[in-house]
Amino acid sequence: MPQTIRQLTRELGLPFAILTIPGIVLSLLLPYFPVDETRYLGVAWEMWNNHSFIVPLQNGLPYSHKPPMLFWLVNLDWLLLGINEGTMRFIPLIFSLCNLTLVYRIAIKLWNDEQVARYAALILASMLPYLLWSSVIMFDVILAFWVLLAVLAVISAAREHRLAWYLQLGIAIGGGILTKGPVVLVYVLPVALLGFLWVPRERFSGKWFAWLGLSILIGVGVLLFWLVPAALTGGETYRRAILWGQTVHRMANSFAHKRPIWWYLPWIPTLLMPWPLFPPAWRAWKRLSGDSGFRMLLVWGAGSLVIFSLLSGKQVHYLIPVLPTFSLLMARSVAEEQGEAARFRYPIAGLYLFLGAGLITASLIKHGRLLKHFDLVEIRIAAAGLVVLGTVLLLLRPRTMPALVRQIAVASLACCILVIVGGNTMFQRYDLHPIAAAVRQKQAEGYQVLHAGKYHGQFHFLGRLSQPLVELPSRDQIRAYAATHDKIALITYEKDTQRIDPKDYYFLQPFRSRQAVMWTRDGIAVYLGEATDKKESTEATDAE
Repeated sequence: MPQTIRQLTRELGLPFAILTIPGIVLSLLLPYFPVDETRYLGVAWEMWNNHSFIVPLQNGLPYSHKPPMLFWLVNLDWLLLGINEGTMRFIPLIFSLCNLTLVYRIAIKLWNDEQVARYAALILASMLPYLLWSSVIMFDVILAFWVLLAVLAVISAAREHRLAWYLQLGIAIGGGILTKGPVVLVYVLPVALLGFLWVPRERFSGKWFAWLGLSILIGVGVLLFWLVPAALTGGETYRRAILWGQTVHRMANSFAHKRPIWWYLPWIPTLLMPWPLFPPAWRAWKRLSGDSGFRMLLVWGAGSLVIFSLLSGKQVHYLIPVLPTFSLLMARSVAEEQGEAARFRYPIAGLYLFLGAGLITASLIKHGRLLKHFDLVEIRIAAAGLVVLGTVLLLLRPRTMPALVRQIAVASLACCILVIVGGNTMFQRYDLHPIAAAVRQKQAEGYQVLHAGKYHGQFHFLGRLSQPLVELPSRDQIRAYAATHDKIALITYEKDTQRIDPKDYYFLQPFRSRQAVMWTRDGIAVYLGEATDKKESTEATDAE
């Protein structure tokens, strides 16, 4: 084993384990969650099934909302390992592990301090949202990889002007665009364009911006390897969408402030949990303001946050690629803390005790009606586990800061496992395998399967479907379609308190806090006949 890999394994073994264990548990126990995970797996499946490896497909049509990188990775997994569901969650997990390595490398580049680098990787791995997101089939952890690769290149270029760093930056930008579109620039450009705020004056000149321009051109060149054949083969509508709709339209609509400008601020402490409750993570920030690496991280993180706050399309997971900046800032601050470390364990131990007590109380109020879709036994086991976790943290008295940081990080892993245990029954209500199999059977029998409202492709991979579903946004359209077709079945999502006669449906299963129903022809008449006291079918899609 090469020396570098041996060193990384020794330095990052614990953070790797913290991310990998939940990934294995998630892969073994939990379904893929609608709408996002099932949608992206459905797109990848349709690409595979139709041999359309340039143009992504959804429900039989070109899918222009996301670039192809994630779908290519899923198809590569199937090419190497065969069609399976067990290894999908390891795709983001592998990128998440790479992110830890890149955070470690960035910390070494900034401060040449292995202890800070170890803290940074450990803090990032044990942020509870990052820990859970690392095994979810979405774009953000993969995008974070390209962002970190780009930032590492910028830092390296600030030390030494070499073509290799700008080439790395360009490839990272191209990879980021192929993963989630031009949004990668929101994370990368602040730290690059505002280099004069953190790069030492003697190393900064006007050539900096010329080199950045070259990197962006390289990134565009990487993108063109996919964009040109996709535009040529995807048809006119798809061509307009990927060349125009995914850039100009989105940017033009992104400053409409559908959510308030401060919307992200309350989410930041939650995303960093449990570390906002660790005093050394914040105590030294003021003293470190003169550190150029510290200033670079502030520019990187604050610049990204300001831009995202100005954009209207806000989602919590958009901040996943920003979390490494906080882990690096916190690690630098923690490394400054001297003296007795054990006293800093109280706030986080108290958090776990509070959460455990709160869950036990909620499970007892009106016989657990607040948690009616959860299994109360599972909830109480998780609650008891949280109380034990908090108690153990209180009883342990680590003598050194590294030991305390390790204990808190391992406690995050235990908390993550308890979340999976406590929510297992509820999570199973997201499993769409049964109804996806029912859709496949009805299609094989020659039925047209209709879907009330927007269909997000949630059944396609789970049911290994090869035919599209018919999307009908309104009751009038369902009524008109039913009047002209004989062999039809309709899928809607109804309140779980609604009683439905078994003769009116082919299939029914619990789904989230509702029930997913596949109606028979007579059942469709019943469904349409109750239109006056039902919500419009478009709202059924919102229930997903």
